[in-house]
Amino acid sequence: MESRSTISSKLAIACLAAILAVQVYWAATRPIGSGEAYLYDRFVRPTTSQVLASELLDRDVLYSLLEKRSVGLFHVSPFSVRLPSLLFGIFYLWAVWRLARRFAMAAVVIGAIPLIWKLFAQADGTGVALALCAIAICFAVERKYLNWIGICLGLSIAADLGFAVPVAVLALAILAIHRRWDEWCNQVLIPCAVVALIFLVLPLSHAHASAGNRRELTASQAVQLQPALEALRASAGSEDVRIGAISAAEPVVNFYRAQHRATNWLRAESDYRSEHFDYYLISATDAGWANERHLVEVYRDADFLLFKRAID
Repeated sequence: MESRSTISSKLAIACLAAILAVQVYWAATRPIGSGEAYLYDRFVRPTTSQVLASELLDRDVLYSLLEKRSVGLFHVSPFSVRLPSLLFGIFYLWAVWRLARRFAMAAVVIGAIPLIWKLFAQADGTGVALALCAIAICFAVERKYLNWIGICLGLSIAADLGFAVPVAVLALAILAIHRRWDEWCNQVLIPCAVVALIFLVLPLSHAHASAGNRRELTASQAVQLQPALEALRASAGSEDVRIGAISAAEPVVNFYRAQHRATNWLRAESDYRSEHFDYYLISATDAGWANERHLVEVYRDADFLLFKRAID
């Protein structure tokens, strides 16, 4: 008969596989969020020279490079832009299992934590950065592949600049445990700094300050936006159209345009109040503004209104 520890290990592995399956399902079925669409529209779709001049604060550098490759291989879709995060989700679960395999159910608990924020089912660098930190911890605890610890930590910063402080704390913890300054410098500090700078030095040298706070749609609003875009697609047909949209929805409209190859749509613009467009995707609170201009209503829900310009 199998020992209790063997049964517990197999059960834990099955639970970790189920966690990954849930993340894959979410990545494939959830509508694209405005933050994910913004990352694609500003840092994945443009050319490299255009990207270099973009705002660093809104960019996950390593993730945008991985996403560009994924989209190039599998075309634009919510799943393809989230695929790099899913792949690193596998590395995260692998590292958690190696760290906690003697306590199998503890591995399940730690592995399930990212489910709370859907970290590996969204297109940003947070899940990638977390996975790389977990791998670095695994190598440090096992005292294996020590040269890779600093590389993983540097890549973590490149994936999400917000991880700079956690990475610094983790590096100091490794120093406190090993207590060998020369080894720590050669295998952690120097590789971490070099790798991070390789990915960040060009964006840092070209970056400029972000223009104000960027508005984002909530998860429910992202869901509500999809029927409005379907209505726009049906109404526009094959005609060339210009689209004005509220700033929070603009990246999502442009992502939808790329996903469905709606080449007759010109890229959406957020200054819809100051220019003339063929279609206007606006907030429900702006209904009065649209009525004053005698626009024709195409779609309405609790969050969004879609109007088209009246034919003269």
